[in-house]
Amino acid sequence: MKTKILFALVPIILLTSFCGSKEDRKGIELTVKLSPETVTDSLFLKMDYEFKTAANFKKLGGNYSVFVHFWRVNSKEMLLQDDHVPLKDIGVWTANDTIRYSRTVFIPQFLNEFDVDFEGYEEMKLTVGLYNTKAQEKKIILFEKKINIQPASINAPEIVYDEGWNEIETDINAKDPFTRNWRWTTAKSVCIIENPKKECTLLIKGGVNKTVFQDQKLTVKINDAPLDEFIPDENYFSREYTVTPQMMGESDEFSLTFETDKVFFPDKVFPNSKDKRELGAQIFFIYFREKVK
Repeated sequence: MKTKILFALVPIILLTSFCGSKEDRKGIELTVKLSPETVTDSLFLKMDYEFKTAANFKKLGGNYSVFVHFWRVNSKEMLLQDDHVPLKDIGVWTANDTIRYSRTVFIPQFLNEFDVDFEGYEEMKLTVGLYNTKAQEKKIILFEKKINIQPASINAPEIVYDEGWNEIETDINAKDPFTRNWRWTTAKSVCIIENPKKECTLLIKGGVNKTVFQDQKLTVKINDAPLDEFIPDENYFSREYTVTPQMMGESDEFSLTFETDKVFFPDKVFPNSKDKRELGAQIFFIYFREKVK
């Protein structure tokens, strides 16, 4: 059963803008709520924004957007950004106005727990504000906060690629970070996952070769029970599910299985290929974490 994932609000971190004077902020106050409370890498992070304008607020014009930057404090590198136009265009904000909306960002896996200098977390600075997209004006910084990012392993169940998988492959030039690494399945490939015994979110990003098969069918199973069965519409697919404790069972581990009704051997399909592997579907990314409520 396919389920649309909703990233809920609780638990939350309440973060309120504090930098600069009210005059610097152009009569705008910003509150940001992050969920879940423990921020790690390899995490979908929900960000709830609430902008409030004061009685003396003056319109900024229609060329402003919101910038959201996550900076690595030690290396001074930007890890990710989520610049965007808010739900209500900034050009129509008025005095005593309130603008609320939510967005979700993905914090990629970047921490190296095995580095001898790693102290268990990395300090990140989150900066949010407004900028003029058409003019070289000074940015209006509404919010700054330092956050300790911990490794996903502290609360993410371990995923082991068990039987039926080909070796991991990498394309460092891939524009989409979710497609830089992948493994090909065979006709049947199994992951063994630590059982958190709590309701979880499962997200799978994968791909099939439509030049070989137009109607290749994929089946996803939890402990041999079908979770989903589908024929991808395009080369790439993304599926989201809610996995309940009942589906995972009582054991300390459970199986996540991928099956395909068709496989191919590149050396028999492509004239210049010497690749003799059995290939089913590409699996780029498996996200399995406790569902935030």
